[in-house]
Amino acid sequence: MKKFLIMAMAVLGIATQAFAGDNVNRHFNKGYAADVQLTSTDVNMFHITSSHGWAFGNGLYLGGGAGFGAEWLGKVSESDVHYVPSLFVNARWSILNAKVSPFVDLKATQYIDLTAGKPNYGLTPSVGLDMGRVSLSVGYSLRGERSAMQVGLGFCF
Repeated sequence: MKKFLIMAMAVLGIATQAFAGDNVNRHFNKGYAADVQLTSTDVNMFHITSSHGWAFGNGLYLGGGAGFGAEWLGKVSESDVHYVPSLFVNARWSILNAKVSPFVDLKATQYIDLTAGKPNYGLTPSVGLDMGRVSLSVGYSLRGERSAMQVGLGFCF
């Protein structure tokens, strides 16, 4: 019982701090906002991106960015690795003006497969949680025959 009370008090304290204060979420501060994100799809593609744009002060963010990734299509050998730079536009809505806030995110991306020499387009809707300067997300990368679940870890500055 004692452990339960200590745990309940800790959770209550964290929740109180998470939802206290004005404009503690970066998307509720009007102006420039940026982040860096590392994503992985089904453990066969890693992608690092940087997004830069404008936060409108009401939780809405619109921006764009670039990224670079590596994708393993079969066995892990040099011939099966595809190097994939990308350009994208990004819309994001952070729901709560709090240190911990759920969000929805949508990226429209043009991938350029340097190994195969052909462009590919994608759309990635995702949901996640902003926790201070760190964000975690889960989404679905829609890229033709390479569509897959995606998880991401981001850091804003």
